Amino acid sequence: MFKRQFARLGQVNQRCLNRGQMSLRVRLTIGYALIFSVCILLGALGVYLAAGSTLLHSLDATLHETASVAQASIGTVRGKVSFVPALRPTGDLTIELLTPNGTLIQEVGLAEEAVHLPLTPGLASTRDRRVLTLEAGNGLLLRVSGPADTLTEITETLGKILSVGSLLMILVSCAAGYFLADRALRPVDEVVRTADQIAESGQYLDRVPQAPGTDEMARLTGTVNRMLDRLSGTIDREKEFARIAAHELRTPLTAIKGRLDLALERPRDNETYQKTLSVMRSRVNTLVRLSEGLLELARSDAPLNMTAVELGGAALSTAEAQREAFLAAGKRLELDVEESWVSAEIPGVQQVIQNLLENALKYGGSQVRVRVSGGVLEIQDSGPGPDRAQWERLLRPFERGAALQSVPGSGLGLALVLALSRRWGVHLEPSWNEAGFMVRLKWMMYSAKA
Repeated sequence: MFKRQFARLGQVNQRCLNRGQMSLRVRLTIGYALIFSVCILLGALGVYLAAGSTLLHSLDATLHETASVAQASIGTVRGKVSFVPALRPTGDLTIELLTPNGTLIQEVGLAEEAVHLPLTPGLASTRDRRVLTLEAGNGLLLRVSGPADTLTEITETLGKILSVGSLLMILVSCAAGYFLADRALRPVDEVVRTADQIAESGQYLDRVPQAPGTDEMARLTGTVNRMLDRLSGTIDREKEFARIAAHELRTPLTAIKGRLDLALERPRDNETYQKTLSVMRSRVNTLVRLSEGLLELARSDAPLNMTAVELGGAALSTAEAQREAFLAAGKRLELDVEESWVSAEIPGVQQVIQNLLENALKYGGSQVRVRVSGGVLEIQDSGPGPDRAQWERLLRPFERGAALQSVPGSGLGLALVLALSRRWGVHLEPSWNEAGFMVRLKWMMYSAKA
């Protein structure tokens, strides 16, 4: 009975699993129902076998007790071995006293039709009876038997009850499993629905409803919303960046076009053409610097290639390359560097130091000091520095300080420093003190030696 149910359940499950287009709810329900069904059927089978074994042991115990009473009731009357008259077995039991060849001497209890019962000492079963045969002494055999049809009826009834009950429990478990899976996966449906809406409409400001609590679904919806927030911020920054970049590129291109139109308006002498070409070369150089800055800023989103960088050596080599420019500007450049190994990218570190030194050269005071110690890079100049209220604005691309528009520059230096510091997980911190203005970059992980 139970084998047939296992086989049927396996066939149904195999047919379901062969369907390639099942939802996650159905797959979870099938998996849950399969595991629960196996447990229920194994439990029911255990109960069935245990109940049958208990009933059989109970009948065997009754046969042994009856046989003990019958052995004590065997006596001899007028030279003939028989049971005492007071022996009366209970229920449907039959007690027989037999010769070794199976000849019946005496029978007590419910008389049954003649059937071939075993004469071998011990317990045995026939189609409808349970038999216990013992040696009674004097070469005689004592046989006690009882009907087994009642035991069979009880076990069959129990098997039917367990089968029906197991089937009902499996059906209920399937319904409950689907309900729980549906409820657990509703936040996932919201995530999918929101993602589809964003993909179709392009409205990246939509968000997934936050699942309550602190379980896995709550963390999933929270993570997705944070991801959408970050993507939204990235898209907004890219749009703003593209708008400003187009404006910044348009200015020198417009100037070049104006110069060319003016030069071609009528014939000019060589000196005028030479002057026009010189101005155009200056404009082209501005475009080259601007495009290089844009390229470096775009590279800050490339995959990381972190290596061990000796920060002191990078600062020393970059500063020495800028020393002539500082001397030409009449500014003093001081170095105070120690060996300090950090995790970063060598070209990026050199670019950061160069951008900060160029800003100090253009906008700083007469003295600039570069210091490296313990995973910290500090560039201090004796000037007042930018306005505190303008610092956050200056970290955006193409933003420049007030009254500094006449100073050559693209406005990408600090933006690139911020992008690279975020890329490496480095803390960027400005400070205004009595000595002037200082920019500090601090690595959390560093080493004094390689």
